[in-house]
Amino acid sequence: MSRLTAAALAAGLLASVPLFAADTPKAADKAEKPGVNPESLPTNQAINHYIAAGWETAGIKKAAAPCTDAEFLRRACLDLLGRIATVEEVLDFEQDKGRDKRQRLIRRLLHGVPQTKDGKPVLDKEGKPVAGVYTPKVDGKPVKGSDGKEVSFDYPNEFAEHWANMWTVWLMSRTGHPVYRGQMQAWLWQQFYDNRPHHEVVRDLITATGSTNRNGAANFVVAHLGDPVPQELQREYGIHDAVPITSRVTRLFLGLQTQCTQCHDHPFNKEWVQSDFWGVNAFFRQTKRSATPSPRNMQNNNNMMLQDKIELTDDPGLNSAAKVQFEQRNGSPASVRPVFLKDYKQAMDGVKSDKKLSAVEGAKTRRQALADYLIAHDNFAPAFVNRVWGHLFGRGLNKEPGVDDFGSNNEVVHPELMARLATDFKRYNYDTKMLFEAICTSDVYGLSHVASKGYEDAKFDAFFARMPLKAMSPEVLFESLTLATKSAPSDKNERANLRDQWMNKLVRNFGDDEGNEGTFNGTVVQALLMMNGRELNKEVTRAGGVVEEAMKKHIKGGAINVNGVLDELFLTALNRHATAAELAALKDVQDGTIAAGRDDKKDEPKKPTDPKKPATKPEPKKPDAKPTGTVIMGTGPADKKFYQDVFWALLNTTEFMLNH
Repeated sequence: MSRLTAAALAAGLLASVPLFAADTPKAADKAEKPGVNPESLPTNQAINHYIAAGWETAGIKKAAAPCTDAEFLRRACLDLLGRIATVEEVLDFEQDKGRDKRQRLIRRLLHGVPQTKDGKPVLDKEGKPVAGVYTPKVDGKPVKGSDGKEVSFDYPNEFAEHWANMWTVWLMSRTGHPVYRGQMQAWLWQQFYDNRPHHEVVRDLITATGSTNRNGAANFVVAHLGDPVPQELQREYGIHDAVPITSRVTRLFLGLQTQCTQCHDHPFNKEWVQSDFWGVNAFFRQTKRSATPSPRNMQNNNNMMLQDKIELTDDPGLNSAAKVQFEQRNGSPASVRPVFLKDYKQAMDGVKSDKKLSAVEGAKTRRQALADYLIAHDNFAPAFVNRVWGHLFGRGLNKEPGVDDFGSNNEVVHPELMARLATDFKRYNYDTKMLFEAICTSDVYGLSHVASKGYEDAKFDAFFARMPLKAMSPEVLFESLTLATKSAPSDKNERANLRDQWMNKLVRNFGDDEGNEGTFNGTVVQALLMMNGRELNKEVTRAGGVVEEAMKKHIKGGAINVNGVLDELFLTALNRHATAAELAALKDVQDGTIAAGRDDKKDEPKKPTDPKKPATKPEPKKPDAKPTGTVIMGTGPADKKFYQDVFWALLNTTEFMLNH
């Protein structure tokens, strides 16, 4: 079978049957009745309550059904671990019949399982259980891999790796030199693995000093200090203009887009004016770095050496007058002292900020004072909550889908829910995993992506009556492909190099004068690159690869169990069993009794003009009748190329490339 034929198979045969097997679990518990005090509910149940109230406001009478268990497992793995599930995990989860299996899955992916010794949990020096690896079981027995060893998963490590990847992109973009990105990623991994509170991580990022190769957090400020100030003015105004770092800090950690107020008052959110931007900017004017970061495309040669370690320091001798000049839109000059952004509520009420540098107590650097004001800001917790919610649901809780654009022109659709999640996040000392657990164990997170009839329109998206479809990020698509094809190098450096090669192919970057990037990584581009990628073809057809393993696994007495092999490929790529209709269609392909591109409507019963009369049956085909369209030649049950083409087609379906 040709790749063209396999593409037709993916687009036609597999798409002609229901997307998922019909093993939908029982409907989720109904939302709490009116009159229940949501403040008395656990966080995950409070989410159900507030979202259900939103449905009522929007006139949504019926939300989507719960998703299948297979879909839930795949979704949770993609969201929390940055990869699809494995066959072993699918079968293990499938055999769990407990009512709380989904809740236990989420906790397992976040926290791992307790490590034990002599039947007792192992505790760390703080008295907390030490996470051990999880070994999936089928029929009560640990699953073994092709090498004969038990399969196990270190979920806390995978969670840390995924979120280190995510935050490296948000903090450093994808365009920076891989050396600095690697330094940042290593530092972030440790923070997420230790589950450090979010506010402590942010404080370290803002106040970091020292060498970037020793303190990876320093890379954030180093990368975005901006253009140099003219040398003759550096003593008075600082060495760098600090424009990029100013807008990144407010956007990443407060959800406030202040970049356009660099040049003028905000055109849409009238509460933010030009002096707000430069007041925050002044906190960075005593910061300096020992060298300019090397560009991504720099070659390490005699003319230009890689700056693999850059010192970040604060010099109180710079900008000692604590004033920053800027040009107003009318061309007249103005100046401002270090003043941090007013609280969000103050901004809505038209109150001016009193968060001045002079009000800071104790001997602190300007960046340390900035960190204090940042963490104490009333939108600090809501901004992180909205970012996490947006990651899990594909859009934030505001009217517009973006997660980092709070303002008077983009009101929060679910203000009570936002307030509750932010309050609980602070109450639990900014524990990131507790926030994830609360959201992912809610009924809302477990809804199907298929909307109830009448509520498919995008105008209902902000009310979360279904799970929106989400495109995989390039990083997640890479991890999922290498997992599905079992092609990931065991060596960490080789894996990183392979990922960089993948990023170069999949991501198109467009920089601006603030160091931001626009990435174009839609599913159309992903699909085209995958379908034409030599690397994918190579892995699909690799000797000893997934297809050969599946064929060996499902052979008995010299005969191959065709349905067993096909089901194994579906489990590997789509994390679900093949449906009876799909197996039948593929059997027809294998037997050579079907053709791609034919008009199947010709074979349908004719609709009667009189509804009381039965439909007329189609005339039987003559034995020698030739099928119309492109004929797919039949193959035998042991034809490896047939299974390779099926696997390749599955990897190119939207079902594989979308997080649903």
